[in-house]
Amino acid sequence: MKKLTGFLSLLLICYATTHAQQTISWQESPVSHKVSSLYSKESAVVLNDDRVYEYRLDDKNVLWQYNSMKRLIKLNDEKAVEMYNKVYVYIPANAAVEELKARAIQPNGKVVNLPENKFFDEEENGKKYKKFAIEGIEKGSEIEYFVRYKREISTFGIEVFQTSSTAVENASFTLISPEYLVFAVKGYNGFSNPEEKIADKKRIITVSDKNIDALNDDKYASNTPYSKNVQFKLSYNLDKNKNVRLYTWNELAKNVYNNYHNTSESDNKAINAFYKLLKLNESGNEEAKIIAIEDYFKTTINIDDNANSDDADNIASIVKTKVAGKFGAIRLLLGLFQKAGINYQLVYPSKRDDFPIDEEFENYRLIDDLLIYFPANGNFLDPASVSQRYPFVEPYYAGTRGLFLKGTTIGDFKTAIASFDTIPLLPYEKNATNLYVNISFNKEMDSLLLKSKQMLSGYSAAAYRPAYNFLPQDKQDEFTREIIKTVGNSDIIKNIRVENTLMTDGAKDLALNILGDVSTAELIEKAGSKILVKIGEVIGTQEQMYQEKKRQLPILIQYPHALDREIILEIPEGYTVKNLKDITKDVTDAGKTMGFVSGYSLDGSKLTINLHEYYKEIHYPVSEFESFRKVVNASADFNKVVLVLEKR
Repeated sequence: MKKLTGFLSLLLICYATTHAQQTISWQESPVSHKVSSLYSKESAVVLNDDRVYEYRLDDKNVLWQYNSMKRLIKLNDEKAVEMYNKVYVYIPANAAVEELKARAIQPNGKVVNLPENKFFDEEENGKKYKKFAIEGIEKGSEIEYFVRYKREISTFGIEVFQTSSTAVENASFTLISPEYLVFAVKGYNGFSNPEEKIADKKRIITVSDKNIDALNDDKYASNTPYSKNVQFKLSYNLDKNKNVRLYTWNELAKNVYNNYHNTSESDNKAINAFYKLLKLNESGNEEAKIIAIEDYFKTTINIDDNANSDDADNIASIVKTKVAGKFGAIRLLLGLFQKAGINYQLVYPSKRDDFPIDEEFENYRLIDDLLIYFPANGNFLDPASVSQRYPFVEPYYAGTRGLFLKGTTIGDFKTAIASFDTIPLLPYEKNATNLYVNISFNKEMDSLLLKSKQMLSGYSAAAYRPAYNFLPQDKQDEFTREIIKTVGNSDIIKNIRVENTLMTDGAKDLALNILGDVSTAELIEKAGSKILVKIGEVIGTQEQMYQEKKRQLPILIQYPHALDREIILEIPEGYTVKNLKDITKDVTDAGKTMGFVSGYSLDGSKLTINLHEYYKEIHYPVSEFESFRKVVNASADFNKVVLVLEKR
């Protein structure tokens, strides 16, 4: 939300400066602690995780934010010593570290302080850290570190206290502000309700929790939506207007709408010039216009997330250079839709694999990627993604409640109001990965010829089409051969053909077809007079799902989908299949929302095997995990099916 920086800056009334209140203690003579019986078998336990945000005026009456954090961690075994051999402390880009210290408390009580020259600056993936290795740690040791830094104020935020690495015995978050600044603080996923008090003209809000288990890295799940966290936002400035709530969803809608639609005369000229290049069929229906505009725009304009110059956001410059930043690209695309008379709304999606947007708590920190919604047909478009094309968006954005910014006119003034509504997903039968294979023996009966056709539709095809539009030809060929190879586990592939690869073919509901003939000896074995055909391997390697630890998290599926496979085996003359019953499987849940069903029919020497695997939902509760695991494993079990052919 680059262009909201000015909008988010706060008009604050200056008050006399006060000195920092020390809220995190650092004992000069620390003692060793016992671990709760709940976590005595864990490798490491965070005994205390304390974080403080303080908003304070300096001696020049400028408001700054001072963040402090202290962690005390018990190392119960050698694995924990290895885990915490190096520690990384995140430091925001606009922050200045004022204090940083760390130490080890050995089992015998000896304290080993880390000298200042042992702290190092580190940068990874564009983020800055302080890195250090605490010396003198061993099994039974405790490590403790503290950091305080000064930064420009943030009026929204989130602090996460639950991860997949280490349990936490005690956690606390404190927000301190001048009395006239009223922040809202809210705990999520079981975090306690905030406690607030006023002392020395300061407003102090504290939330805390105990015994926070580490989250398992469960398969088919995302930890983030379920992790315990604390969020905050500025709600009132009592010295400015105590009756006006700050940073509401409607205020966001108004400012975002203005930022994206406030165009100059030169902007409009550039939009008109670019629009003429489209050569749009003005008599076409709205959907045809949307598809044509998006395709021309995304094949002409290079959208660079790292382009931060003014030219990258200036529409006239974008039209000239064909290079745009994310913000500028969206402004141009919206201008084209307006020019074509297409009605749309801007939408901020929640994310199923990330922290969800809370309709009742306006944390702008969670507002990020933008979608465009077309009310006339109910579909969406991701304006800044080259790899996603109408009507497909990132699957985890769909199946959520999104923040819709609905344009409206008040007199001569155009603006938007905010409301939440559903961002739907395509039904499961629209997202398919289907396979059709005809199998016959060669004359020598030592190899199989598989004529294969894979048909991908919906989101399944949307994930593959970018490879056929953005990879060089040799890489496309390699990509295709790897897909076909899964059918027969062989590099001997002929008659390769790929159909409906255009990015716009998804909007036309055309399946992406990948065809090829595979010759393989890997799927047959001789056992005396018998021939063994590894028919189960034709569907490609399937995942076997185990769960060693107790399942913690609900099942999360990227999108509902179906997989239909039809395998036709031409049985050689004089042979019969002895174990046809091994083909038949029927594993479904009670509500028929997921399942793996396989069966066969025999017509003379033609054996037809049909498999139907499906997942109709995107969420399944933990109580349904065992049913889900059985369905997934049923597909893996089919991998093991070997047909036994005997002479009559």
